[in-house]
Amino acid sequence: MCLGIIAVSIASVLLSMYVVKATANDDTLLDLENIAQSYTSIIYYKSTNAEGQDEWLEYQTLDSPDENRIWKDLDDISVNLQNAYIAIEDQDFREHKGVNFKRTVFAAINEIVHEVTGVWLRGSQQGASTINQQLVKNITDERASDGTAGYLRKIREIFRALSLDARYSKDMILEAYLNTLGLTGNIGGVEAGALRYFDKHAGDEDNIAEGKEPLTIAECATIAAITKNPTTYSPITNPEDHLVRRNKVISNMYEQGYITEEQRDEALAAPLVLAEKTTDENAAKQTNNSYFTDALIDEVITDLLAENPDNLPEEEWDRKAAENYFYTKGLKIYSTVVPELQAEMEDVFNRAEYWPAYEIEYDPGDGSEPYMTRTNASGVSINYKGELCAVVGGLGAKTADRTLNRAIDSVRQVGSTMKGVAAYPLAIEYGWADYSMTYIDAPVYEAGDMDDNGTVYKNPWPSNYSGTYTRQPVTVYEAIKQSLNTIAVRVGQSVGMDEMYSFATETLGITTLDPEYDKNLAPLVLGSMHYGMTAYELAGAYMMYGNGGQFTTLHSYTTVEDFRGNVILKKDITTVQAISEDTAYIMNRLLKGVLYDSGGTARGLMADDAGMESVGKTGTTNDNKDIWYVGLTPYYCSAFWFGYDESLPMSSYNPGRIKHPGASAWREIMDTVQADETKYPYKEWTMPDSVVKDSFCTVTGDKPAAGCPTATGYYKASEVDERTTCPGHGSTE
Repeated sequence: MCLGIIAVSIASVLLSMYVVKATANDDTLLDLENIAQSYTSIIYYKSTNAEGQDEWLEYQTLDSPDENRIWKDLDDISVNLQNAYIAIEDQDFREHKGVNFKRTVFAAINEIVHEVTGVWLRGSQQGASTINQQLVKNITDERASDGTAGYLRKIREIFRALSLDARYSKDMILEAYLNTLGLTGNIGGVEAGALRYFDKHAGDEDNIAEGKEPLTIAECATIAAITKNPTTYSPITNPEDHLVRRNKVISNMYEQGYITEEQRDEALAAPLVLAEKTTDENAAKQTNNSYFTDALIDEVITDLLAENPDNLPEEEWDRKAAENYFYTKGLKIYSTVVPELQAEMEDVFNRAEYWPAYEIEYDPGDGSEPYMTRTNASGVSINYKGELCAVVGGLGAKTADRTLNRAIDSVRQVGSTMKGVAAYPLAIEYGWADYSMTYIDAPVYEAGDMDDNGTVYKNPWPSNYSGTYTRQPVTVYEAIKQSLNTIAVRVGQSVGMDEMYSFATETLGITTLDPEYDKNLAPLVLGSMHYGMTAYELAGAYMMYGNGGQFTTLHSYTTVEDFRGNVILKKDITTVQAISEDTAYIMNRLLKGVLYDSGGTARGLMADDAGMESVGKTGTTNDNKDIWYVGLTPYYCSAFWFGYDESLPMSSYNPGRIKHPGASAWREIMDTVQADETKYPYKEWTMPDSVVKDSFCTVTGDKPAAGCPTATGYYKASEVDERTTCPGHGSTE
């Protein structure tokens, strides 16, 4: 007896030492405040409800390759679903201290009897795991069940289950369990399960808010029936076995007083009706993101990499780790997407009817094989708060995630759209130009001339798109409307290269200008830059013409929360007054002529079906390698590109049925989206008090005299009295 007592004592001490060592990190491992599980990240967008209140709605779930899991607070989980799990998995959950010792002892005896006789007591192996123990298994992912490893795992599990019960409330344990349990395929947790099997949320109120019926008792029982053995009891692949288990759950709920006899009978009679799904249930879900989602993912991952929310050692925190964090931490991402605009842009680009498909064989010239390539296009729309609202990175249906997004990633020459980035706005801002000031439409450098950088010109420079010069004074209004290169370069000269470069890079945040090659007139005025610019940053540069001269940091999200609702990223968004309000409005009126007035390069392509004005600017690079359009409405600023990825010439990009590809597509998109008056009530650009309308002589640009041909222009109130009066044109009155 003494030897036995000593042996048991030694065994108890050794066991205690083992348990202490094996569970040394449990404070961190079993921290229910921050469970190390894989949770699905969700993108939200802002909407306005019928009462005029802002609300955040789900735009897209971003399943990780391993598991689709969405965290749901216990208060937001149907009570029937909670009770279904307790009834089938652990009916004494509310009473025990984490372990059901009676069931545990019986299960152990049953194992011994089976080892000796080969027969199970009561005919089968008996489980003894409580919800606490199953939660431990879900968190630790320890699955050993045979031999010594199995017994030791069970011992650790028992002690951990007791510890959980001592540290946390029953509600918190149940909440963690319902969010960590496994279902079929890569589905984990009751929220993802309810969405997959019934296209409903796990919470009754959430369903009601979306106009859906709450989960029925039968549906709750279906979800609870799967967990014991997701393969055997899958409602998708084994519906007959599943129904037996489901009905067992329903009967248990009745026997334990969770439902009435009438509710039991109704639930037992309910057919198994699942939401349709076309993909293999056991395959990891592969999404087909929108181009907006792709852009958002890259931006958030980049910001996560910089922020390092978990303060991991530098050697452990790289882009791959940040990407894994993004997909598996159940992030709530509050985005800037406008779904109806994104959908319309995708539709127009998928049809691709505005962009001629020129397919040619291309030889890279680097020894690799020639290949066939065809023209492509991209487009981006932002609002006047710098928010990315919609983006499409190519023509045709998008077939893969996180591929080339030309609107965000491709850097291209921007042609004449560059004229509106720095040269014209700064000249008007500093008083070196106004709406009707005239410049000579003639080469700045004739053949043989040398500029300040030592460049000797073989031909007159710059040339206009038409290849001709009037060699007469031309107003700024006409020059912008017709996109004359000569006038723009002369205006740029008055501003200065350093001033334009600093404004473009520091004020407007353009990241792709090269300080060595691009501090020159050709890059800063005509867009022939060393690298180029993205459509995204080009739209950002024109933002100031729709919001009173302000530039705001471009962004695709505002905040990111973890699955508990803690803010882990807050986008650093700044707004600067890039140009004055009066300069912005004058530029806006100048850009209006491009669409509305005779000779405008995109005349007739205004997006004004909803009665609101629009303005724009076209741009073309040498040999038609890049065709650009920037368009503004009172709601959005957009940039569209057309060309070859390989920057090849397009000898003729413009079939007779399409006047301008980008402008035509933009007009359809804006007219379609802004036709919804409930979302897009009438809005206009209001002329500030610092601007006045005044007449000008269309020949000299001065105040008109008797007999002058006249038009109306827009001028700074502080400068209008300084305007010179035209000497007249043949009138003696």
